[in-house]
Formats: sequence, C-alpha cells, structure tokens
Amino acid sequence: MASGVKVIKNPVSPGSKGATPKGKASPKPSKVKAGSASPKSKVKASSPKGKKGSPKGKPRGKAIEDAAADDASAEWPTGEGASASPSGDSITDLEGDLASLNMASERGSFGSIINVLRHGSPKEREDAAGVLLRAAFDEEQQQVIGDSGGIEPLIALCRDGTEGQQHNAAGALSVLSRNDGNAVAIWQLGGVVPLLELCRSGTPMQRELAAGTLVNMAFDDGVAIAIARSGGVAPLLALAKDGTPGQKVRAAACLRNLAYTEEIAIQIATSPGGVAPLVALIHNGSAAAKEQSAGCLGNLGLVSRNRSAIQTAGGYQALSQLVMEGTPAQQQVANAALQVLAHADEMEVLVKKG
Repeated sequence: MASGVKVIKNPVSPGSKGATPKGKASPKPSKVKAGSASPKSKVKASSPKGKKGSPKGKPRGKAIEDAAADDASAEWPTGEGASASPSGDSITDLEGDLASLNMASERGSFGSIINVLRHGSPKEREDAAGVLLRAAFDEEQQQVIGDSGGIEPLIALCRDGTEGQQHNAAGALSVLSRNDGNAVAIWQLGGVVPLLELCRSGTPMQRELAAGTLVNMAFDDGVAIAIARSGGVAPLLALAKDGTPGQKVRAAACLRNLAYTEEIAIQIATSPGGVAPLVALIHNGSAAAKEQSAGCLGNLGLVSRNRSAIQTAGGYQALSQLVMEGTPAQQQVANAALQVLAHADEMEVLVKKG
C-alpha cells in the first residue's frame, strides 16, 4: 500500500461548537513563512493510497509511511483471529463464518459484522474486528464503518477484550482514525483512556497500534488537549525512550502533534527527561523517528520557555547534525526547527500539516 496525504477537512473539535481553525499556528500577531518547510507541523500516521492533495493554501507535512514501507514497523495484524477456536467449533464452521463476514464486507454492508462484534462469541468478535480492519484500508469504507456504529464496539474490545480482540480492534482503529470524523469520534466515544492503557501495558504490537491511532487523533487540536489531560504525555515519552522502533516513531509523531498546542508543548518540555528521548531519537532512531523527533523539537521551540530545555538536552547540536548528515526530508524538518529556535520570538510560521 502506497502512503498518501490526508486532506484537511476542518472537523469540529471536541472543545468547540464550530469547526476547528487549522490555519492558525499561535496567537502571535504576524505570520512569516520560513522557507519551504513549515517548522510548526503535524503528521498523519500512514494515510491510505488514493488520497487527494490538500486544499489550496493548506500545505501538508510528510505523513508516516505505511507499514510495508516503514523500516521501524513491527508485523501488522492481518485481520485473522489470533486465538484458538472455541471448543466445539469445527474448522468448516469457522471458515464459513469468516466467509460470510468477508462477503458482507465486500458488499460494503457492515451492520451484520458490527452485530457480531457486539454479540458474537469471543472468537467471532475477534474475527469481526479483523474483517473491519481489512475493510478500513479502503478510504471510502472508513466513513461507512464509522457511520454504521463500528467505532464504539471496537473501543470496547480495546478496553475489555482478549489479547487477540485487542490486537485486531486496535489495528482497526488505527486505520479508521485516518478519517478526520472517525478520529474525533474515537475521543467522543471514550477511546482515549483505553488506547493510553494499551500504550502503557499492551503487547508490543498493541502499543504500537494504539500510539498510531493517537497520532491521528492528536491532529485535531481539541482532541490533543483531551489526550494530554488524560495523562497521555508520560506513556508516549516512555515509548519514545524505551519502546520498539515502531513504537518510538509513532510516539515521536504523536508528541509532535501534541506539541502543536502551547500548553501541551510546555507539559512535554517540563516533564522529567521530556526532551531527552527526542534528542536521542535524532541521533540513533530510524529514519522516520529522526524526522518526527526533529519536527517535535521545532514545535516545542515555538514556546520560548522550552528552548532552554531543548538546549540543555543537546537539541540544537542534534538538529545541526541532522541538517548536515540527514536525508533531504530530515534536513528540511531539522532546518525549519532550527529557524524556529533562532527566531521564535519574532515569527509565527505558516502551518503545515500532514
């Protein structure tokens, strides 16, 4: 699956009555476009192919690559049940059940699948979540699944399900959250706390998938505040420091999106060791993690009080090294971050989100 770019649709933020303005970077009085890259930027985690370009006047940042291309990603769920069949189920019956679910999915009819998701046996619920996961890679079906009521039972499985159910449900939410409306709906339906709990105590793959979902959810400013106020910064910093390569890149990307909001940027920078994991990823992370961490430092640096923490952690030197030795994409983001750190008091950059 080729990666794509997610179109801004200005969804309604949870904390507002109207559409969330996506073009305002901060309350500073003037805007200056600093080079070709916008230092203050957001990212989307693994957008599906087939996405159209951004609306005119709203440039986008680089999204995280999809699972097949991401050198930091662990094996992604296939959508097949991971647990053993319940006692008494024959292989023929199970295959028939899966075939029926898949046929309904291919028709774009998700009501029966969601019914199984709510009321089926443990194995049937796991498999139904897997079918929704596969279907969600079709961009048009993401909206249909959300409108059909598929998000709430997936959240329930993330919260209370078996390991296999949580695995497939977290995978389905990670793909469904690429749709702006679904990303906000996951928050509205109580998904933040279960996803953060998976980030803390899930299996390695569950942690990665949950963090990827939070990347997309944090693209909305109101949801980002909800994530931070639910205690989201600490587990994400922990993943950025000690996680697997896939966990690290998604944690860095989520922190980058969270740091777009000033109050959260301050929380990140003032957390114990908050900047250090990001600097370490610039030095030693995967290619994607280096880029996301540099972007996060740029967002953090737009708050002047954060710059001393970035300097103390060696962020200036790490960004300078990335400008000299990184890939073109890394150089672009690191250079933009250094511009912010040098001129944050005088400038507000034109927003670029991805």
